[in-house]
Amino acid sequence: MPQLTRIGIPALLLIGLVAFVHACTQATSSKPTGTGLKSLAVGEMSLLQFRSDAPEQPTEPIMGPDDQEVRLADYHGKVVVVNFWGTFCAPCVAEMPTLADLQEHYGTESFKIVAITADDPSDFDDARVKLAELSSDRLDFFYDKRRGILYDSAVGGFPTTIIYGPEGKEIARYEGEADWMAPETLEFFDAVLQENGLSS
Repeated sequence: MPQLTRIGIPALLLIGLVAFVHACTQATSSKPTGTGLKSLAVGEMSLLQFRSDAPEQPTEPIMGPDDQEVRLADYHGKVVVVNFWGTFCAPCVAEMPTLADLQEHYGTESFKIVAITADDPSDFDDARVKLAELSSDRLDFFYDKRRGILYDSAVGGFPTTIIYGPEGKEIARYEGEADWMAPETLEFFDAVLQENGLSS
């Protein structure tokens, strides 16, 4: 019995290790590598979704930083990054400073971040102040009292970030918190701008 134990346990451990390595190899090899922008969905951008059934860009107006009506179409010609956030959402708050850094990194000529609060209308004033603090006044405040843009954009949770090309077509979306200044994030947006003939 002791002899069987000395031989059997190492053998079982070896078999288990081989099975584990095989499973990992299969999981890695079965994952599609993708091409073009999809190939850049790695690291911090690994949660990017490229949806064949993406909804059309909403056309209804929202309220802009000067409390005037604006439409996402007003930013056609730019890469538009729509971020749905709320002060009640810890991941939203956590990622906002790097989202502001991203806007500053690319400037506004070819790139626009539209941060739309999902807060209750009674909390809009507080949300406006909070966004100014989190972004050091580098992001404009947008809101929609009817929250219609949330439904039209098929937002399932917060934060959700949707990236539109210069013609208003959805390129990709990201659900959850991200580091918007990570190297792979910048590589992705550099490619988006280049693919659309815009300067980065």
